[in-house]
Amino acid sequence: MTAPRRTEGPSSWTAETLRTEEWLLPVTPEAGAPTGDVPTERAHAGLWHGTGFVVLRGLDLAGLTDQECVELCARTVARVCAPAGLRLQRSAHELLTAATAPAVPRTPGRGTPAPPDGDAQTLLPHMDRGEGPRPPRLLALLCVRPAPEGGESLLASGPALRDRLAAERPEALRELSQDFRFGRGADFDRVRPVFHLDGPTLRVHYNRYWIARGQEETGTPFSPARRSALQAMEALLQDPAMVVTLPLRRGDLLLVDNSSVLHGRTPFRNGGAPGTQRCYARVWAD
Repeated sequence: MTAPRRTEGPSSWTAETLRTEEWLLPVTPEAGAPTGDVPTERAHAGLWHGTGFVVLRGLDLAGLTDQECVELCARTVARVCAPAGLRLQRSAHELLTAATAPAVPRTPGRGTPAPPDGDAQTLLPHMDRGEGPRPPRLLALLCVRPAPEGGESLLASGPALRDRLAAERPEALRELSQDFRFGRGADFDRVRPVFHLDGPTLRVHYNRYWIARGQEETGTPFSPARRSALQAMEALLQDPAMVVTLPLRRGDLLLVDNSSVLHGRTPFRNGGAPGTQRCYARVWAD
């Protein structure tokens, strides 16, 4: 079998090669505009023709309630999505706190213990809503309040992960290019490969929890080759060379191409008075 061609271009990056100016976009204050002057064209270019993620830095959250921050996030995302023809998923506007997402979902059979109240474990990079019939193309996370300790975002380039597997574990890449079940729908309709070439564009579809759950519902275990491939993928997602750790500030809006870049977070510890704990607004669009 011919070796896979290495991914070219800015979408394949590692912690060493990624440059801050490629993804950090300051928002210029603008009188009468709560969102400021959002660099829409640069955000669009970075998401769909660049690194696959950008951070809009400097949204003004002063005086806003947490729910108003969700609404501000949605309005800003709508402006960025317009050139790509994407629409917001109206049912997906929500707040993420330790109370709403206190722990990593338990992978079937793993027995992952829950963390103490108010804390959260590491969440390895993954795609959002991988179990759905059509995962959202865009994920947006607005930092309303960072955690007192930890809770940084983790990001990994799907093309770079594929390139690394092609070079070091080609047998694992071949397995990950075959179909996996992501949970159970009608007739197991959530069936997709982890890595898939859509014309010249590489799509990555990875969420270990839903893959494990989908396989469990078939009543048969993973084959040794499939289990080894998933372990190889998980090892890369714990490799600091492949994963960028990104601390977000209050007012930072992280926008991610959900089909190109995997996202996660470091462990975090809350504490202090109510209203001071980690809080993010999340919006999806497709």
